Amino acid sequence: MKLLGLRVCDHDSNISYFDGEQVHYVKTERLYRKKHHAYENLYEWEQDIKKIWGVNIKEIDQIGIVLDPWHYGLPPDPISIFPHIDYSLPLDTPPVLKVDHHYAHTLDYWPYQTKTPDISIVIDGWGDFNIAWSIFKDDKIIDQGLLDQCGSLGLEMAEVGVELGLKGHDVDYAGKIMGLQSYGSIDYKFLDSLKEYDMSSIKQLFNIDLWYKYSKNPILAKVTLANWVRTIHFRAGEILVDFFSKYCLPTDTILYTGGVAQNVVWNYTLKKKFPNLIVSPHCSDEGLSLGIIEYLRRINGLPKFKSIDFPYIGYQKSQNLDKQLKQVI
Repeated sequence: MKLLGLRVCDHDSNISYFDGEQVHYVKTERLYRKKHHAYENLYEWEQDIKKIWGVNIKEIDQIGIVLDPWHYGLPPDPISIFPHIDYSLPLDTPPVLKVDHHYAHTLDYWPYQTKTPDISIVIDGWGDFNIAWSIFKDDKIIDQGLLDQCGSLGLEMAEVGVELGLKGHDVDYAGKIMGLQSYGSIDYKFLDSLKEYDMSSIKQLFNIDLWYKYSKNPILAKVTLANWVRTIHFRAGEILVDFFSKYCLPTDTILYTGGVAQNVVWNYTLKKKFPNLIVSPHCSDEGLSLGIIEYLRRINGLPKFKSIDFPYIGYQKSQNLDKQLKQVI
């Protein structure tokens, strides 16, 4: 059986292909030499799978996809598509399943999985529709946070980058803020004023007007913005620990994924309380096609994948995932 997993959205397009024996993966920025490359349509990937793997779409038995409909001028999906909905593409294709964005995140860890997580936590900018974070246990959603109600930790970090006039791709702003915060100092009096905020009020936490009001002097506030960044970043780390504690025991094996899971400062804080925390190597959207291909494997009752080929990201082809795991570690 031949399967295809597609992440074709507004950034970081990637494709995973199972040829019946081995999984192959490519992140398309490696093909186009364009950082965070995204397909501007829903059909160009067909030519790429021919170029890369010599596979014709008619040879594929099933396709799974994660996409952002607004990027292609399409109407929004229903509020929930978990675990998938049937979908159609502007091509003559085999059956297509649109897989829940956050659920695909939880499944992308399979090439390196040594144990089954007790719980999976996904936090990013947002997934499908209006969802900022999701909690999964036993492959079921046990809780979710909505963007319009709770705000989004990933999105607000990026908005700080906009506020500070950072340059480059907006997907990288959150990572730049993570670095920038190390140049500031925590203002503990201001930190105390932020104790009322939690994961249900993230947008308010990152409101820069709070800093200007606290400083009482706009010039002083502006020249000390690094302190504001350091303080709200520190408070966000505390919020994450409290948030994880709501759903997890310190002894739980926790799979943590989604774009926010790339914040190594927060991860260090989390790891101190949750030593069995696992962060997927593909926690950002570049891993979604790997999660999709794993979902297709499961629903088709296929044996676990035995090998994977990462030809475009510096990995050597391996017939043994244990060897590849040691390379990553």
